[in-house]
Amino acid sequence: MFQRLYLLYLLIFNVEEVQRCRLNSRNHFGEPLPVIIKDGKLLEPTDRYGNVDLTRGENLTLSCEGSGHLYHPSMNHEEITATITCDTGEYFTNNAWLNGSAGFTSFRCSYPPPHVSERTNRTCFQDNRIYEVGYRIQNEWYPIYESCFDENRLNAIYSKYTQKPYNANYQTRVERPYFIDDNNIYRSVGVESLFSPKGQKNGVANLVGSRVNSYFVGDQLLSRGHLAAKTDFVYAFGERATFHYVNCAPQWTGFNGGNWNTLEVDLRNHVNYANYYTIIYTGTYGVSSLMNDQYQRVHLYLTEDYNNNQVVPVPEYFYKVVYEPSTQKGIAFIGINNPYYSVNEAVDMFFCPDLCRGGLDLSWLSWHPNNPSEGFTFCCSVPDFRQTVRHLPHFEVTGLLTYYFFDKSLIYFLICYRFLCVPHS
Repeated sequence: MFQRLYLLYLLIFNVEEVQRCRLNSRNHFGEPLPVIIKDGKLLEPTDRYGNVDLTRGENLTLSCEGSGHLYHPSMNHEEITATITCDTGEYFTNNAWLNGSAGFTSFRCSYPPPHVSERTNRTCFQDNRIYEVGYRIQNEWYPIYESCFDENRLNAIYSKYTQKPYNANYQTRVERPYFIDDNNIYRSVGVESLFSPKGQKNGVANLVGSRVNSYFVGDQLLSRGHLAAKTDFVYAFGERATFHYVNCAPQWTGFNGGNWNTLEVDLRNHVNYANYYTIIYTGTYGVSSLMNDQYQRVHLYLTEDYNNNQVVPVPEYFYKVVYEPSTQKGIAFIGINNPYYSVNEAVDMFFCPDLCRGGLDLSWLSWHPNNPSEGFTFCCSVPDFRQTVRHLPHFEVTGLLTYYFFDKSLIYFLICYRFLCVPHS
């Protein structure tokens, strides 16, 4: 049976048997993982299942710059950045620093390479500054994503990155690092203590008074809410890079672990299933509010700057705009970042015709859009979204990104997933 399936696979795709290496994102990438470069760019899988295929003789560059040196049981001297050459399977060679053929899974750094942010000369919405987050290796810059950041209000407006079919097969068991502010973007506000549970509660208490104790109850606190999620990136060096304060805003924990997390998971799986190659803008809009001791609604900020201006707003909304350039189709998903609005109040805050409740087939979404503790959620067309949220740069949108389509890679999956394509642990 296996031989027949294999022959069918060869006939359909006209595949020749060649010596190659195959690495899978779930099985062959250890920790602390070096930064990996191929053909002058950060490594990406070559198919939707998280596999990297290389022909014999192709090279990868591994770097532990800023984090000690490369480690492998087969090395004969220390290197910080070095190349390895595909031999076969998961085995690589380089006679200059390795003794014989070396299994890829055992390549490590002493500790995780440090990601950094770079303030660019590019601007975004209302002349705010674009930061890029990535790695500088041997004086070359390798970006992971970019952030449109308001330096005056200390607010992450949006993060922009790509999401492709392979992103659903991200590397697992990657430890969560601490968030960093390597450019001192938050200046003198003490960002680490400010975002701590105590710091956030104290910041809100300064605005709402004693009623803060009725808001910060149980597991309903504020958290460091990712814009670009950790697992929106395939490899450990990408996942770690999301832990930066230009990619973060105060987010209620129920929403963070509820409908926002569900959207992240469902969207990755949908992009994989539908074979989309998308650009994602995920950001914040508005300032959330709560009742104070005088029963007046006040906007929530975590602190003031040295000029007594309120900074680090608690966003009213978090959003994801998903755009596929090849078809010029897109859609916007929006969540209300406040568990203390009533249903009627939340519905009044839907600023567009709601596609989620409008009969559109979004059955792949498993969130609970009417649950306040998980965050009220709704969906917009991109043009309708832009009528209210004007953050995004211009791109042409001709329709809604809602459909599924099948291509030969799904046939490929059906024929060979069990037998050939994805190594099983």
